[in-house]
Amino acid sequence: MIYGYPEYPTVSAGSELTLRVSTDAPEFRVDFYRWGARVAPHGRSPWHRGHNLPAHLPYQDWGRPGPGLHGEELPGWPAYPFAVPRDWPPGVYIAVLVEGDGSGNPVAPPDRRAGDARDARALFVVRRPAPAAAILYKVPLLTYHAYNQVTPHRYDRTTHRGGWCLYTLPSPQALPVPVPATVSVRRPGGGTGGTPWDIGNFDPFDPATPRQTFAHWDAPFIAWLERAGYRVDYCTDLDLHDSAGPGSLRGYRLLLSAGHDEYYSDAMRTNLERFVHDGGNVAFFGGNTCWWRVTFDDRFSFRRVHNWSDTSQPENSLTGVSFKNGGERDVDRSPLPVGYRAQHTDHWVYAGTGLRDGDRFGDRPDEYLVGYECDGAHFDRGRLARGLPARPTGDDGTPESFTILGVGDLTGSGWGRGNRAATMGLLTNHGNVFTAATTDWPRLLARGEPVVERITRNVLDRLAS
Repeated sequence: MIYGYPEYPTVSAGSELTLRVSTDAPEFRVDFYRWGARVAPHGRSPWHRGHNLPAHLPYQDWGRPGPGLHGEELPGWPAYPFAVPRDWPPGVYIAVLVEGDGSGNPVAPPDRRAGDARDARALFVVRRPAPAAAILYKVPLLTYHAYNQVTPHRYDRTTHRGGWCLYTLPSPQALPVPVPATVSVRRPGGGTGGTPWDIGNFDPFDPATPRQTFAHWDAPFIAWLERAGYRVDYCTDLDLHDSAGPGSLRGYRLLLSAGHDEYYSDAMRTNLERFVHDGGNVAFFGGNTCWWRVTFDDRFSFRRVHNWSDTSQPENSLTGVSFKNGGERDVDRSPLPVGYRAQHTDHWVYAGTGLRDGDRFGDRPDEYLVGYECDGAHFDRGRLARGLPARPTGDDGTPESFTILGVGDLTGSGWGRGNRAATMGLLTNHGNVFTAATTDWPRLLARGEPVVERITRNVLDRLAS
């Protein structure tokens, strides 16, 4: 068994990547791959001596010594530095950790095809010192780690073994000592190489990979982006949180996120809102966006505080929509797929789609565009009943200037919360913010659904120019 993670998940080309690794094999090497339009090999390391170290507690920096649940000292995992060549292009990279037999031979043939795995993987991002593109794609590292329990075994209060995450925090009575209600980004499993706690809640529309992993939503969206010829830089949530660091948004026209971008700190919100106020653009091709507010206890561990919708700055003041008006469908219990009913089809977002007001897309039996989680703005349902375009009431924090371009009505399929409708739309506040309002947008984009693809191109071409 081998686990690893990057000390810093974002590195610059020409600098150094530090991986922390623990293995029960006598040696290991690292094969590097860039995940884009294709999986591109980017070299391998020499063999390194392996060290078998115990797993730490979920809130700890696993590279530093820390106390175990019974007062024992858990030694820090060793650091292995790797030079990042200057000619490595910006992108999302995965380090594949290959165990060796002590004689320079792999214990098993490395699986170079799968970026997703429950161990033996570590995700990191390579950036240039200065912007190399107009578009910056943000990888939702905090969401990955909020669901990440590393081990496939959930914490057992009898044996005091197993992992936990923000969704499975043990009660104080189940633990022999008090622990913080935080999780660390310095542990295996940030997008790959660990186990999401809800791995059994498989996606009926895309069962090949678990939700809450890089492979499920982000990798397909990125592959489409690069196949379509868009030049893109990459960052993680931590870069957006640290405006003084390499995550500065200066020099970019458009920030992208896709799939499930659920966890935001105050600094992430502030930096993104400042970017929009200064004329920058944002496109959220996902759902359940900015739902949880988090705070950092230090540079590497964070806790969930409350929903942004419960504050004086609800997330829909940024995004135009909220999960409280959308909903969640974990499994396919309804035979009625939900897509969008188009409105304001003379808008530039719909250019080239051929749609007219009232037309629907993404609602074929094999599509299910709206779900697994979706967001909405509150609107007067009486207008829908009268065949009029939906428009926000503004009583939930959505600015009345938000233009609703599509409505995915959830009532007929028997799920949803609040207003029970997803609302795709556009908000303008100096800069523009587009929201697709559903986690499953990348799935249909990767399949080549024509309207989803045309809208995506329109948004990228307009907002990145």
